[in-house]
Order: sequence, then C-alpha cells, then structure tokens
Amino acid sequence: MNDVRWFAPNPYTTLVVAELRRRGLSIALEGSEPARLALAMSATVAEPAWRYARRQGCPLVLYIWDLHPEATRSGVADPVWWIAGRFLRLPRPVGGFPSRRGYFSRLRFMAERADAVWVPSEMTQATVQSRFGLRADRVPYCYDSDRFGPAPGLREQPATLLTVSRLQPYKNHAATLRAAARLGPEVQVRLIGRGPAFSSLEQLAKGLGVRCRIDLEATDAEVTAAYHAAQVVVCPSRFEGFGLTPVEAVASGTAVAASDIPPHREFVGGTARLFPPDDDDALVSAVSAALDDPPPDDGVVRGLTINAAAERFAGYLAPLLR
Repeated sequence: MNDVRWFAPNPYTTLVVAELRRRGLSIALEGSEPARLALAMSATVAEPAWRYARRQGCPLVLYIWDLHPEATRSGVADPVWWIAGRFLRLPRPVGGFPSRRGYFSRLRFMAERADAVWVPSEMTQATVQSRFGLRADRVPYCYDSDRFGPAPGLREQPATLLTVSRLQPYKNHAATLRAAARLGPEVQVRLIGRGPAFSSLEQLAKGLGVRCRIDLEATDAEVTAAYHAAQVVVCPSRFEGFGLTPVEAVASGTAVAASDIPPHREFVGGTARLFPPDDDDALVSAVSAALDDPPPDDGVVRGLTINAAAERFAGYLAPLLR
C-alpha cells in the first residue's frame, strides 16, 4: 500500500514528490491502488481525490490555492449532499455565490469533510475562513528551485519589463503597458502566458506605441532565460493566492516591481518595489526605482525552495499517516 495517492493537475504541483520519496514516503501519481491518504494538490482535482478517498476509506487533504474574490465575495454555498456516489446540489434562488456556484459549493462541501485543508498563504487562509467558514493550515508551496537561480550575463536592451502569468483581466497587464508608454522608448515589454486578454493587450500596446512581445507558448528554458534577460519583472495583479512570478524573479536575481497585495508582501515584500494596485503613478515610480536596483536578495525566498516545502509537507503529513 502506498502512503499517498497524489492528485496533481500539472507538473508544477508534483515538484516536491521526488524529495518526499527520498524521505521515505511512497507516493503514487496515478492509478487506483490503495493508499493511506489522498492529497488533492488543487481544487481542480478535488473531486477525483474525494471519490478515491471515499472508495478507499482513507483520509483526504485538500490544497486550495485561492478563492477568487469576485466569485466568492458575496453569498454562501448551496446545500450539497453526497448520495450513492454522486453530488446532489440544491441551487439557492437567492444568496448563493455569484459565479461558478456548483463548483464552489461542492468544493466547500468536500473541504468541510476533509481531514485537513492546506493553503499556500495567509491571504488564502483568511479567505477560506471568511468565504467557507473553515480553518485551513498555512503550508506554503515552492518555486522550481532546481530551475530558477541567479545567472551572470547582460540584460536585454532596451530594458525589458517582464511578466510571466495568465493573460486574465485581474492580472492587470494593461498597467504594465501604460507604465512602459510613460517610461519611453528606453523600455520594452514582454508578456509570457495565455488567456482571453491577449487581443486587448496586443491592441493596447499598438495604441500606446509600446514595443511589446507576447509569447503564448514558451518552453521552460525560454522562461528561465527570459527572467535572466529582463531588467525588471513587473507583477501588477489585483489578486493572487500565492504569487509565483515575483518569487521566481527574486530567485533568478532580477529586480521586482509588484502590486502591494497580501501574498506579495508576505513572500517578497522584503526585496520587491511594491505599489498600490491600479495606481499608475506609483507603478511608474516603482519600475523606475527597480531599473536602478541591484539584484535582489534571494535569501528572501530561501524558505520556498523544493527542499524547504518538502520538509513542511512531510511535517504536516506525518500525523495524518500514523
């Protein structure tokens, strides 16, 4: 029997598995063989993990990265039941979550009955408490410390402002383009990510006369090289559950200008230039200052390496596996 059946939506959420195995844990990433515990490394895989745990009669841990404020700011979960191997939900005529009601209602039902709920940040810990009325353990994850680290070399010219994230409106990439337009032709912008905001960002860049490259596809090596080539990594998001991009930037030795939101303060506040979200003047000032900053102190993110996260996970798993 395995110790853990690990449900992961992507390779990133398996980064700590090899180190946990080296520490003696047997972990299965697929299959239906019995395990002593089921761990869902994202809300997106909570349902298959729930079904597995019910079949095996084993403990369940849910890792919730975030609860988006627009989707859960008001309302409460619809009543949900688990009957004969399926979820049944009674939609509220009024007072439910404003969007994705079935998804968040089922997630709350599973989280309430899980043996533990883990979250990456104080921000998500607070939102799980306020939106779901549930206690969660803060268990920060990691960045890919095997891949991201300082590297010598020349930065691109003109100076590049880089962002690596989904092209979603709440990520606020338009603010970076507006800042670049004000900073003048001595800066350019590179965005790496995919999402529905692609066309609008491309049009905005053209309208502002900003030299902007948007990469919808990039290999791991290309992303790593982009961090090393950029002069400043700009993270203007209005909301994050963890905030991976500024962490990767600091680890890569690249200056950071980031919105002053809780996860950014929590994990890179000691070295990033912070600015209030949607304050273009403050963003321009932060980027201008960051352009002259020395490489950030990567000691700020030392507690977010793969080994550090594996140690945390092992400590929280131990009592559940007794």
